[in-house]
Amino acid sequence: MTLSKRVVRRTPSTAELDERERKLLRAVAAVEERERALRAAEELAQQGSWTWEVGAEEVKWSPQVHRIFGTDPTGPAPSYEVYVSMLHPDDREAVLEKVRNVIATGGQYEVDHRIVRLDGQVREVRGMGRVVLDAAGQPVQLTGGLQDVTELRAAARELNRSRDLFAGVLDAATEQSIIATDPQGLITVFNTGAERMLGYTAEEMIGTSPERLHDPEEIRARAAELGMEPGFGVFLVQAATGQPETRQWTYITRDGRRLLASLTVSAMRGARNEVTGFIKVGTDITELNRSRAALQESESRFRDLFRYAPNGMMLLGVGPDNVDRFLQVNPAMCRLTGYSEEQLLSMHVADLVAPDEAGASTQPLATLQRDPVSGGSVEQHWIHADGSELWVQVNLSRGTAGAGDNVVGQVEDITARKRAEDALRHLALHDGLTGLPNRVLLMDRIEHALEASVRTNRRVGVLYIDLDGFKGVNDSAGHAAGDRALVHVAEQVRAVLRPGDTVARLGGDEFVVMCEDLDDEAAATAMGDRVLSALRTPFTVGEETFALSGSIGVSLSDGSSTPEQLLHQADQAMYVAKGAGKGRVRVGGSDDAADLTQAAQATRHLRLSAQLGYAIERQELVLYGQPLFDLHSGRVVAVENLLRWAHPERGILAPAEFLDVAEATDLIFPIGRWVLRESCRMAALWVSRLGAAAPVVHVNVSGRQLEAGHLHDDVLEALEASGLEPSQLVLELTETHMPLITDPLKQDLQSLRERGVRVAIDDLGTGYSSLTRFTELPVDILKIDVSFVAGIETDPACAAVVRGILSIGDALSLDVIAEGVETAGQAVRLTEYGCTRAQGYLYSRPLPEEDLLSYLAQTEEREQLRP
Repeated sequence: MTLSKRVVRRTPSTAELDERERKLLRAVAAVEERERALRAAEELAQQGSWTWEVGAEEVKWSPQVHRIFGTDPTGPAPSYEVYVSMLHPDDREAVLEKVRNVIATGGQYEVDHRIVRLDGQVREVRGMGRVVLDAAGQPVQLTGGLQDVTELRAAARELNRSRDLFAGVLDAATEQSIIATDPQGLITVFNTGAERMLGYTAEEMIGTSPERLHDPEEIRARAAELGMEPGFGVFLVQAATGQPETRQWTYITRDGRRLLASLTVSAMRGARNEVTGFIKVGTDITELNRSRAALQESESRFRDLFRYAPNGMMLLGVGPDNVDRFLQVNPAMCRLTGYSEEQLLSMHVADLVAPDEAGASTQPLATLQRDPVSGGSVEQHWIHADGSELWVQVNLSRGTAGAGDNVVGQVEDITARKRAEDALRHLALHDGLTGLPNRVLLMDRIEHALEASVRTNRRVGVLYIDLDGFKGVNDSAGHAAGDRALVHVAEQVRAVLRPGDTVARLGGDEFVVMCEDLDDEAAATAMGDRVLSALRTPFTVGEETFALSGSIGVSLSDGSSTPEQLLHQADQAMYVAKGAGKGRVRVGGSDDAADLTQAAQATRHLRLSAQLGYAIERQELVLYGQPLFDLHSGRVVAVENLLRWAHPERGILAPAEFLDVAEATDLIFPIGRWVLRESCRMAALWVSRLGAAAPVVHVNVSGRQLEAGHLHDDVLEALEASGLEPSQLVLELTETHMPLITDPLKQDLQSLRERGVRVAIDDLGTGYSSLTRFTELPVDILKIDVSFVAGIETDPACAAVVRGILSIGDALSLDVIAEGVETAGQAVRLTEYGCTRAQGYLYSRPLPEEDLLSYLAQTEEREQLRP
């Protein structure tokens, strides 16, 4: 700690001093001595000390801290803010986080970081600190030290670089033996080259004398020549004096071969110039001669490979007078570029580079000039001699000719790959069928158009198009005809647009047109009418001629619009146009009550479809099971699983609240598969708990699932995943779905029936199916619609329909189930008519899974107790 004031005193006489004064003087002198020693130690270690009262602005620095930060100790007192400002921006948060943590948790910290001095110099420091707590255990002070480690780190990096370089030399020198010894002559390094040359491993040689590698007679002869005792010293006559010595020696390999080697022996010295060991670098002269011959052969081979390589090869200048200049090219390079050898040798690479990449041709060359050992690789856009585009991959290397003013370049034609990448990029932003922009590209263009409209004070219009009659084309002529219809629409709409307009396909039969630079609604409506006229153009598929129309919703920007808002408003207006009779244009923003209703419906559709997508991800959908009873025995013979939505805000929602939205989107497919899987899982659980008394499960199938053609595979996957026997599953199709059952689907249903799955027709009596249809389809069960059961006691017509359906079931050997039974009178009448199975609130409401399982178990227990 530095004394804030120096003690000034007079030297009293011995007689005037008492014992207390002498002790005080000795203590002050000791403090001053320690302070001087501390300053000296801080200077030697380049480490200072500091103190900071937690929360205070002022920080106390020792003189060495001032020297580290480059600040004046006699200037204004340093502050915490000044300290923070001098932390390197990239390290600041890490250091402050350490300080905050140690204040919060106590203890101490140590962190290496950088500071930026006032003179701009960046220094590397090591900061240390610890917390001082008061009697209550609260942090009141931070004390610590700061050490400048810049030179230490630089030395360490240089040491590592030297070590890496030495290791690299050892690893690279596979054709030379490098043997290092300590001053006493024991081997400490035996590299790969030595292993290859002499046959010994490093493990065998390290710690032994290299004399065992030499001819003893040769060592004795050399010792006699030098007038000294034979031994390791014969190799060190000149090396010990600081001069490398190169002589020819005979090596004896592990297998007894003798080879002549050129050995250079040098002394290794430490920091104080003391000898720390010796290093012997040996080269097999025979191998050297062979290598020279091999080099000549390699050069010849390189010339041949250069000339006859299938890829373009070039020798480029990198000197100040010939940078980027072709010095040599092969025939493949001429074929690649379309220029002759003479033409290329008079050109630079920059002459081939396309204008959009001007200046980029010398980038890899500049990299090689800065770092000769590195390679350079870059993709470049060139122009062929005939003017066509050419994309190439250029790989440059100095090879072993690093000192020369040239580099070798290999050029690969990647034009096909670049075109494939462009095609993939196009696919990512365009519709695969029509080639029109997709939603991603459309939204980007709308955003740019809105930015431009702010500058020009013009309006951007969005036309949302939904085709009328497209489903009829698909149903009557097949999906190929539907695809042709979509391509036809794309062509017709594109033909009537202005050059700056965009038409995109969002999916299905929905298209969007974006128009820039519009004046008002009239201009947007006129554009919509032009598009409608284009849509009505007839087209032919095979021998059939079709004509489509469309419903178009229009939205116009108002200066604060976003792409999402414009698209949403146009979508709502399209629903209004479709609800008003189709084949018309409607501009968003109308206050007409009917329009508002249509818009509200559209908003509901959009909101629910988004929420329903999240509901699937968050597993908010649940199944409620309603038991089906045998009216004679009172036993539960089946359970119909009914879909519910456990909405986080609105509670449990019935299918009427959301299923129409799911049916109108592709969400119905994952929902349908989930219902199948969950129902099979639940039914398998009933079997495991109830055994043979377990009821079968009824699962409702939507019309969209039938149309998609995946029902067969979805059912088999659900059965396999759950382990449920097929005989425990019943698929319920509504009567209105029966016309959708095509021959392929009928075959799928028949295949499922053969495995044991049964098929029920739900809501019977609400459709228009003929009796013939029942005999054609694989049906096992008929379900009487709730509306007929409700009127069975009061309406003779309803009673007649119920009796008729029961008769049909009896005639065709089909089971019949009555739905919606709510009163005992209805149950009695159904029994009188011969109905044996029913479901409804009279017996049980739909129950969640846990309650349902308990209900089934209790029902089975009651059955077992019956006499």
